[in-house]
Amino acid sequence: MATKKILNNDVNYNEKVLEVNNLTKHFYVGVGKNKLTIPAVDGVSFDVYKREVFGLVGESGCGKTTTGRTIMKLYNPTQGTVKLNGKVIGAGYADRLKRIADIKKEAKEKLLLLNPTKKQIIDVRHRLETDLALREGEIQMILRDKLEAEKTIKHQLIEYQKAFYELNNDYELDIEKIKYEFEIKKTEILQKTVNQSELEYKKRLNGLKHTFKKKIEGIKDSAALEKEIINQRLDQLNIDYESKVQALKTEFQVKIKEDETRIISKEQAKLEIKKLLEIMKSDIATRKEKYLDDKEKLTVPDKSKSKNELKTLSEKTKKEIKDIRQKISILKKEARKQILEISKNAEPLNNNSKSDIEQIKKWEKEQIELEKLKIKELKNDNSSKEALTHSRKMQMIFQDPISSLNPRMTVQEIIGEGLTINTSLTKEEIKEKVGEVLELVGLNREYATRYPHEFSGGQRQRIGVARALIMNPDFIIADEPISALDVSIRAQVINLLSELKDNFGLTIMFIAHDLSVVRFFCDRIAVMYNGKIVEMADSSELFSNPIHPYTKSLLSAIPQPDPDTEKNRTRIQYNPNQHDYRVDKPSLKEIKEKHFVLFNDAEFKSFQESQGVK
Repeated sequence: MATKKILNNDVNYNEKVLEVNNLTKHFYVGVGKNKLTIPAVDGVSFDVYKREVFGLVGESGCGKTTTGRTIMKLYNPTQGTVKLNGKVIGAGYADRLKRIADIKKEAKEKLLLLNPTKKQIIDVRHRLETDLALREGEIQMILRDKLEAEKTIKHQLIEYQKAFYELNNDYELDIEKIKYEFEIKKTEILQKTVNQSELEYKKRLNGLKHTFKKKIEGIKDSAALEKEIINQRLDQLNIDYESKVQALKTEFQVKIKEDETRIISKEQAKLEIKKLLEIMKSDIATRKEKYLDDKEKLTVPDKSKSKNELKTLSEKTKKEIKDIRQKISILKKEARKQILEISKNAEPLNNNSKSDIEQIKKWEKEQIELEKLKIKELKNDNSSKEALTHSRKMQMIFQDPISSLNPRMTVQEIIGEGLTINTSLTKEEIKEKVGEVLELVGLNREYATRYPHEFSGGQRQRIGVARALIMNPDFIIADEPISALDVSIRAQVINLLSELKDNFGLTIMFIAHDLSVVRFFCDRIAVMYNGKIVEMADSSELFSNPIHPYTKSLLSAIPQPDPDTEKNRTRIQYNPNQHDYRVDKPSLKEIKEKHFVLFNDAEFKSFQESQGVK
């Protein structure tokens, strides 16, 4: 590990360390017709520049960790490319396989078009597919409108239930408070019927007697002392005891006399308690009256009306969908009828058509071979020796500092493993480098002989940092390195990474869901949702001017240290159904310099109009 400090640690936006282009990672579950495709990462693109800390944030399950692991080559990308220092180290080819399927489909359609009869049949089928897609879209819109209408109908009932619960809860708490205050005052009155100083005196006196008795028993039971010494100590003990008793009497004598003047009779106490009881009952009655009054003011929703509205809405939706299904059935019947009529008037192929068939088949073969050659090149990029060598300049700090360290290896073996495998250094040289990097992350050299279970969580994470640094990487992926740590330890690890970044000009991709940490540590931030980047900007710009609804939702969830502010904080709920991406697909669009937001064309146009941009 090079420990020479750099003179300039500013971000160099002219030099790209990492380039991620259309990175996609799909996981597949099941086989055949039951096969499901899970798009964990879906078309992510971004660059990370020299000495930059690039933050990747989002809720659990958004795909940020999968993105990091795919870049790190722990997963093979489904599609897209990853470049480190300008060299491709990972690439997917799912789009090339799709292109081969499209070529076959296109060739098949061209062959069919040579036959006028089949061309007409294809046209009929295409029109049918378009019509069916539109009808299915109408059904989805009807279902979406039904959900929104149901929410509106149920909203009044939910608000009533919420207000009723709060009213009941406040009433019960107030009643308990009145009863509690009554018991406190009742106890104070009962205490006035006895001399409290006298009770305290007797308690202290009993304590002295108990201690005196124990000491006497201890002296008498001592076999190591002579009888004369025992008698002397007993005499001295009696003198000390009498002295302490006398001092206690003197201390409490005046207090007891003063308390005698304040003692009330039991009859008087009963009268005062009776008055308190009447006040308590009056307070409870007043509070109950207010509760009943507030309860009457609540607008009770008509449940039967809401039920009928929901029933009517459900019947209306079913009828509308049924009508569309009938239209779909009619369209299919008409299409079948047209195809039958076209088939009756089929025309034979001519010699020119046969020549065209050969040309189409030749074109298909050439295009498929070209795509296969590209796939072979991409596979080579993934597994070539050059790509593997380049990828070693990238290291990862894992989320869990416990499971990421082998419990059967010493710290020396864990940190030095990369050097052992990839270099020809001797054991002594590796031991020296491990010692240097341990000191660099704030640990003693002596820790090298210990095992992971002998360290705290924060120390384990420092070992993980050391393991990454020892390979002298150009780029580090920190995958939620503080999420499993206590708050105080988190600060230590973040400060360590910040210090290392400043001292050695490290380039870091910092994956996290703690926005307050990301704001402090990162130069630029990308927000992920459902496998896509929805917004990307400089840290200060993102927090001061969030645009995407999901970003606003995330920022509204950040807790505030001020209790008053936290009490009145309004949480913004993100509803993905507010976007209509069925036809007009979204992409990252630059709304201002270095600030990108996921918009489709309609959303982008609406945003520009709201900003007064034509």
